[in-house]
Amino acid sequence: MFDLTGRTAVITGGGGALGLAAAKALHDLGARVILLGRSADKLRAAAGELGAASGRASFQACDVSDEASLTQAAQAILSAHEKVDILVTCAAASAASGKFETTTLADWRSLLTTDLDGVFLACRAFGPSMIQHGHGRIVNLTSFHNVATYPYRTLYNTAKSGVEGLSRALAVEWGHHGITVNTVAPGPIMTPRTQWFLSQDERNKAGMLSRTPSVQIGELQDVSSTIAFLASDEAKHVNGQQIVVDGGWTKNAWWGDHTELD
Repeated sequence: MFDLTGRTAVITGGGGALGLAAAKALHDLGARVILLGRSADKLRAAAGELGAASGRASFQACDVSDEASLTQAAQAILSAHEKVDILVTCAAASAASGKFETTTLADWRSLLTTDLDGVFLACRAFGPSMIQHGHGRIVNLTSFHNVATYPYRTLYNTAKSGVEGLSRALAVEWGHHGITVNTVAPGPIMTPRTQWFLSQDERNKAGMLSRTPSVQIGELQDVSSTIAFLASDEAKHVNGQQIVVDGGWTKNAWWGDHTELD
């Protein structure tokens, strides 16, 4: 079992499903977790789920896509704690969909501001402290769309591919400081967004299962446990990698139905 006792972790998008799942996994392993996000109410509820009374769960409301807001939050965190050991970026706007030819520049900028700029700003806000202390684990969430996508996801694909490129470059640039930078790319995972998609048409779940070699839709824990591994000392030599958590979805080239295999 991984041990993160004494480590301080910052999770952006901490009020969302994946952010809270990541925070819970790190908290359960002994880390002190600090949740960042826009909604103080959501963050307060999330910290309460983690057991704020334990003294190892807190939150800081801020806009990760706004440089001044995030800088202020980071300064407060670094003033209160000796250092930040782990950064997990889960903040993301709603996945924009639609035909590229009808996409506006405002649509483009809106999505990239949170999904890409937010990761850039978070890494820049907390990275220097990691450099100073000679240790750090950064895990940025991307998407299986980086590997295999489908129509009408151009903006989302671009943003998450940018996060993967940024992470790969930082892994090379910061590795000698004792910092690893990796990404986790969830495939179909049972989040509120996925649940909404499945509720639209009963054929959607059947299609997902038939397309996935493991014949199941992933759970939040499948993603959060991968994040926890990358945040641990056991992953100290894993750097610049993207780990896809999708039950084999992106490796499948077969046109058949996996639910019908013997």
